[in-house]
Amino acid sequence: MHHFTRSRLVAGAVALSGVSILAAGCGGGSAGTPFTGNPTFQQQVQPNSTAAALTAQQNLVSDLAQLTKDAKSLSKDITIPNDLTTLSAALTTEDQDWQQMQHDGCSSMPTDAQLVAFDAQTVSRDATSLQTDVTGMQAGDIAAVSNDLGDIQNDLTALKTLGTTPQVTTATQVTAGTKATQNASNLITSDSKSANALSVKGTQYLASAQQWAKQHTC
Repeated sequence: MHHFTRSRLVAGAVALSGVSILAAGCGGGSAGTPFTGNPTFQQQVQPNSTAAALTAQQNLVSDLAQLTKDAKSLSKDITIPNDLTTLSAALTTEDQDWQQMQHDGCSSMPTDAQLVAFDAQTVSRDATSLQTDVTGMQAGDIAAVSNDLGDIQNDLTALKTLGTTPQVTTATQVTAGTKATQNASNLITSDSKSANALSVKGTQYLASAQQWAKQHTC
């Protein structure tokens, strides 16, 4: 990942800094004496932004490539949907065990209650795992794409400041990256909501099973 910082313009700054030194030395006077020579020569030694512009152009190309890579990775990340599938399966098992418990004899109540309790723990663990992965995605793939988008915007700003037109287009990659982050955020919101509902249901099954066991123990 390429993070845009002020160091990105160091090459440009170095290219520009030599100008002030040259201007100071051309007057032949003491240090601090402003250059008052030929106006044409003055114009020729004005800050040359070629090196800085080249660096900014290279940064833009590099950042676009990184954005394409990170956006593709984010779009293919199915960790959260898989977590939700696992959680849903765990709740289904708990539901089945709870239903079976209601058809078993009183002698089976202690064992059935323990089984439903184990199922409930699994549901809770899976719900926690999903939320952990959500946090990981937000700090990982989503953050990477967001940083890439910020880097590209900074590259474009640098080029504009230097009065240079970008040599490559950015709209397609930026649109894809923005869409990838939006889709991921929507997925997180939806799946987190579903996970919370399933977790609550698992807790309800456990409470019902425990109450049933108390009422039907031999």
